[in-house]
Amino acid sequence: MIWEIEDGPRAVEGLDERGRPRPEYAAALGLVSAPIGRRVLATFAEVLFVTILQLPLLIGALPALISLAGSATPIDDLFGRGDAVWIIVFAGVPYALTTVFIIVQLVLLGRRGVTLGKALTGLRAVNVATLERPKFWRGAVVRYLVLSASFLLPLIGPLLVIALSPLFDPQRRRRGWPDLAAAMWIVDIKKGLNPYDAKRMRIARKTVATDLKDEKASLPSLATPVSAPTFDVYIPVARNRGGVVGAPRERTGAASAGDVEYAGPPAPIQASPFAGPADPYAQPAPLPSRGPQAPVVPVEPARPAPEPAASVLPASPPPAAAPSAASASAPVPAGHPVSETFSVASETLLPQGETWSPPSLMEGEREASLRSAPAPVAASLVIDTGETVTLGTEGAVIGRSPRTTGEDAAAAPIAVPDTTMSVSKTHVALRWRDGSLVAVDLGSTNGSAVLRGGAESELTPGVAMPLRSGDTLRFGDRHATISIA
Repeated sequence: MIWEIEDGPRAVEGLDERGRPRPEYAAALGLVSAPIGRRVLATFAEVLFVTILQLPLLIGALPALISLAGSATPIDDLFGRGDAVWIIVFAGVPYALTTVFIIVQLVLLGRRGVTLGKALTGLRAVNVATLERPKFWRGAVVRYLVLSASFLLPLIGPLLVIALSPLFDPQRRRRGWPDLAAAMWIVDIKKGLNPYDAKRMRIARKTVATDLKDEKASLPSLATPVSAPTFDVYIPVARNRGGVVGAPRERTGAASAGDVEYAGPPAPIQASPFAGPADPYAQPAPLPSRGPQAPVVPVEPARPAPEPAASVLPASPPPAAAPSAASASAPVPAGHPVSETFSVASETLLPQGETWSPPSLMEGEREASLRSAPAPVAASLVIDTGETVTLGTEGAVIGRSPRTTGEDAAAAPIAVPDTTMSVSKTHVALRWRDGSLVAVDLGSTNGSAVLRGGAESELTPGVAMPLRSGDTLRFGDRHATISIA
């Protein structure tokens, strides 16, 4: 057996540099302040119960005791009555029951932070600094003394201490004067986390201590810098069977939306005798400078004599193709938003008897569909140990010794060691559905949940729950952060 000895006092989480509790830490854990209405209702329920215990005294014994108040010998007169035994019973039993009830209330408040009224209204009391059970003397006894003193002023005292004093809390946590004196905080377990659920409280503290916001490292941006040059005119310079290959032209000055300038036809490309229908290694001619352009006349470059088995096609298209060239050079109205493009067939060295044909419509549609296909979504899992696991397209199965079967047969198993055995062998699965990442509990023993914005949502076994980037997936006592690009 190994004994651990603490060297100093235990560090209390959630305190500032002056040792004062931070409300934002409690809010990050999921604790919610109790509403004033239910606090008043809880006190009223306890007072009503004490009144019911006192009914025998008020109905059976009090009238007789009032009649003996003016007697010179009240004790002799009391025992001289025939109903003296009943008067003593009606006076003593309610007093004993009320004393036992108050002692039980103090013990429950100091040990479990609950009383009869708080149990009925869904409230709990915790120490404001440690967020654990309040101490017996400072928490329970002092608070009841302040509450009892408020009833010395009928109606006004309870109204001021119980109903109005929580409105003056400087931290806006609805802590009244009895709570301030007892260093106590009343929380709502119906709308927030139950601080006496040790398992959930431990997971919440680990989640906050991990500081999830700092684990997501900032990645370099792939966006074009603002100061980079912009391109707005597309000028095709060559053509092959795959389509038009073009080069963007850099904008050097300010221009309106319809400012489109014709740069003239490009210079002919020197065809290689070893190339096929189009030479992919041919270098395009330099683009002309911006500004008024003079007519450019294509010049036939010098090249070696062709082989007898091949013939060189003319540099310019035959007269039958003139209408397409004319339509390509038709003037564009001023201010037209569509950029002017044109296609010029490059000189191609083809075998004798073969002619060039444009790409088919089906091939163009296929390439367009490939370009418009969405990129796969990338996701990663940051486990509480600091390990980062990248999720593939087939998903993953998490557990102590996960088995991938059925729908998750192709998923990647992620083994998470857990000495407390809170994680099942095959605990939870991460799957891709319609481009979104979902989590499915696989019937685990301790269950799974998703923490988002301080709220926790339990996973129903076999039911998928969508995940977002930044969510925390809890499986047993372990947790991991989801990051979706």
